[in-house]
Amino acid sequence: MKIKWLGWDSFKINVGDKIIYIDPISGKYDEKGDIVLISHGHGDHCDPEVLDKIRDENTIVITSIPNAVNVKGLGLHPGGKINIDEINVYAVHAYNIVRMREPGIPFHPRGFGVGWIIEYSEKRIYFLGDTELIPEMREIDNIDLMLIPVSGKFVMDMEEAIETVKLIKPLKVIPMHFGTVDVVSGGKPRRIELEADVTDFKEKLSEVTEVILLKHNDELII
Repeated sequence: MKIKWLGWDSFKINVGDKIIYIDPISGKYDEKGDIVLISHGHGDHCDPEVLDKIRDENTIVITSIPNAVNVKGLGLHPGGKINIDEINVYAVHAYNIVRMREPGIPFHPRGFGVGWIIEYSEKRIYFLGDTELIPEMREIDNIDLMLIPVSGKFVMDMEEAIETVKLIKPLKVIPMHFGTVDVVSGGKPRRIELEADVTDFKEKLSEVTEVILLKHNDELII
């Protein structure tokens, strides 16, 4: 499994002879995807124009239930699973408990979005999506690579991400959901910039797991 970080929460994963894209927003896209996983419908995770570039009649698009109609894809509830050839894709919970858009209304309500576990040839990648540390994560284990948000805006912050890594104990970790991303919100272009000291994140987890700090378009093989 070869993983390329395209920026923000966007990844390209080569699995066997298949190409998987996760939350395709950032970066350049010069190949069609066999599988596209979209965690939820927010503009920094789901862009119809990018999706049109990487999609053809054979592409399987999988997303959360609320976003399925928007992308003309298959919606999975948390706990749902789909098998594509020898690749298993599981949808898992991803939501906010603390971070609110306004009192009582979280940025990501429970059920609005999902995270993903991709399983192939006894390897498991866990993409957390936009989430905080939530009770359902206690049930997740045997993760070879975790893709985890760290910026604290809309998602878990650095300290919470460290707690999550200590809970799940993945073999390797890549931090995400920081830096710069250009989105369209309300029909208008918008730039989101979030800072994160990922060097400090790596140091604090040095005795727990291997944290890999990728630059855009860097690749990792597991």
